[in-house]
Amino acid sequence: MYPNGDKIFVLDTNVLLHDPQCLYKFEENILAIPVEVLEELDRKKSAPGELGYAARSVHRDLRDLFDADVVAVPMDLGDRCSSTLGCGLPNAGQLIVAINDYIIDGDVESEGLDRLMAILPDLGKMDNRILASVIFLKEANPKKRVILVTKDANMALKGIALGLEVEDYLNDKVSDDKLGGIKTVSVDDVDYERFLDEHGIDLALELTQQLFINEYVFISNGKFKQPARYRGDGQLDGLILGEHVGIKIPKGIRINPLNDDQRMLMDALLDEDIKLITCCGKAGTGKTLISMAMALYQTLGEDNLYERVFITRPLVHIGKDTGALPGTLGEKMAPYIAPFFDNLEVLFSNRKLSSQSQFEQDQAHIDKITSNRKRKKALAKLAKMPLLGEDEDEDSKPRKPYQFLFDFDLVVVEAMTFIRGRSLANTIFIIDEAQNLTPHEAKTVVSRMAEGSKVILLGDPDQVDSMFLDAASNGLVHTAQRLRGTDITAHIELSTGVRSALADLAADLL
Repeated sequence: MYPNGDKIFVLDTNVLLHDPQCLYKFEENILAIPVEVLEELDRKKSAPGELGYAARSVHRDLRDLFDADVVAVPMDLGDRCSSTLGCGLPNAGQLIVAINDYIIDGDVESEGLDRLMAILPDLGKMDNRILASVIFLKEANPKKRVILVTKDANMALKGIALGLEVEDYLNDKVSDDKLGGIKTVSVDDVDYERFLDEHGIDLALELTQQLFINEYVFISNGKFKQPARYRGDGQLDGLILGEHVGIKIPKGIRINPLNDDQRMLMDALLDEDIKLITCCGKAGTGKTLISMAMALYQTLGEDNLYERVFITRPLVHIGKDTGALPGTLGEKMAPYIAPFFDNLEVLFSNRKLSSQSQFEQDQAHIDKITSNRKRKKALAKLAKMPLLGEDEDEDSKPRKPYQFLFDFDLVVVEAMTFIRGRSLANTIFIIDEAQNLTPHEAKTVVSRMAEGSKVILLGDPDQVDSMFLDAASNGLVHTAQRLRGTDITAHIELSTGVRSALADLAADLL
């Protein structure tokens, strides 16, 4: 085995874009960035959203590191590394920008380079040039382990085929058991009866030492079980909602939990003290519907805990991105957030629209739930809206039963691209398909929440669409694991499908 400092980690471009802070996470080892990686970063620096931000962030950090140190050739890396630049890292490691002397010199004897040219002869491709740099560093430093770190599966396979040591970027991966599912705490008859009578129980610490604060569990006694939440110090509390007890959404339908998993999610959503919720579950378990329902209940209700609901989802592009689509931001986002509209259609399916009576109802409701400042703005907007039944263009579409939510900015569609720099107060922010967030993007979203706000991350870790993420490294599971056990966060896992027997079968077997 090699001690710390005897490893050279060669970073692929996608690692730096995935986590711009990765330069500081390799302990006392040597990090090598092939100069070709700098070229690829330069091409990404003007890209919109998080991709461009990550590229620019890496550029700034590299400039600061080299400005803060005397640029020198790291002599301990071998005589052939004459074109390599190096500087120290804050964690006592070393950073080098590697220039491949094999390519500069042209006619050199290299078994590794000959193998590369025989298999992948096109050195005009950046991936092949990066692989050539790995071979160069490996042959120039035979006493050190040279490891290519990449999140690109194809790049990794090429490296393995060439006999190179290849690793994935592991810093942001959660443990193999992910988040462990819902645990069960077994108790005797007396404690189980006491839990039912008192809606809570204090247990010996040895029975709860494996639990995290705000973790949802089942208390079981034989064939009987009840959901509960762990409060710390051996205390387990019953949930806010009892069995078959629903919540009536103002101007919408009543939502009843269909299983204990949904009761757990509703319990966390209704708790004002919990500011961040991560929820994992396969398709059809009710994640989005329950979250939307509870968010609207707390926004439209007379208590008016929140001023608005923000909804969004990561835009994993297969074809055109939102900038290439016509229309306003809402029109650009519409194809991506269609599931939210489907759920709103369900939640307000009982709402019958009429003309003047509906105008008066909406006006009265806005009067109840908004402050004087917001009330004037909302009423002014409402007064300009045409009443149903008035003359309309033949091509005009009928109003949706949930349209008033958007008219009064009670529900706002937001693009992830524009979230940086904002501070959202008194807002519930729902991010669906959060398994397609990188850990860095998840941090960006969560850090935007100001006082009085709550953020909800929903997704299925087994349905990751992003190229460089997987079930163990995406922003949803990363956030859930790193923040679990804190007083203001909770994690829930839904396992029971409720959409249909066919949807449940497809989620499990396809």
